[in-house]
Amino acid sequence: MTPPRRGEETRRPNTATSTAHGFDTTPCSERCAELWRRGDHALLGVSTGNGYFTQERLLSLVNWAGHHFAEVDLMYVDTHIDSTLIAGGATPAEAARHVKSRLRDIRRKMRRVVEQHAAPCLRVRALSEFQAEPAYHRAKHRTDEALATDPVFADACADLVRRFLAGGGADVPAERIRAGMDYLLAELPFFLDAPALFGVRSSMICYHLSTPVVEYLSRPDNGVLPADREHGFLVVEPNSSS
Repeated sequence: MTPPRRGEETRRPNTATSTAHGFDTTPCSERCAELWRRGDHALLGVSTGNGYFTQERLLSLVNWAGHHFAEVDLMYVDTHIDSTLIAGGATPAEAARHVKSRLRDIRRKMRRVVEQHAAPCLRVRALSEFQAEPAYHRAKHRTDEALATDPVFADACADLVRRFLAGGGADVPAERIRAGMDYLLAELPFFLDAPALFGVRSSMICYHLSTPVVEYLSRPDNGVLPADREHGFLVVEPNSSS
């Protein structure tokens, strides 16, 4: 079943998986499915040093998003990379070299995507560009407060960090957990209120897997730290044809 373009009247089951343009897509809740149908804005987040985000896949993702959303933002994470590498055993000098190399590589990929993309309205931004914005600080305050007061949210964040650092294993040094948590906390405002950050009516974060944090934020009974009602989550996985 092909997802409708923005403005089409075709409806589909609220949380059904759909396959189109090389990707399988699954909204994380009924509310997310409604925002997916609306198709206002897609946020594609990219981490440096992640082998999943090849040049070809980035371009495919942007072209897919441009077909289904009126606006597309491609955002790469450029904060806390050095502290994460140092916590993993790199020296400060080694970390600085790796950060420079990773950022050079991701910016090169972004330039090529901009040159070749088919999205009607595409922007490329670095995470650090948002950190002085009032909307970012408001969302960051909410996530920091929830981390300090809600053990369920704190456990979801720690679980996510461990998954990425050790493939789900629990034997991860405390300093690596702290560095990974700083990296995650810098990203979390975009999981909470992307419409305010990007100045759009509604927005969907599109990523290739769900996470404990996404599952927490998209729960309809979550009264502690719900994502904005105009903010949704969409799992976008390559299908066998991509």
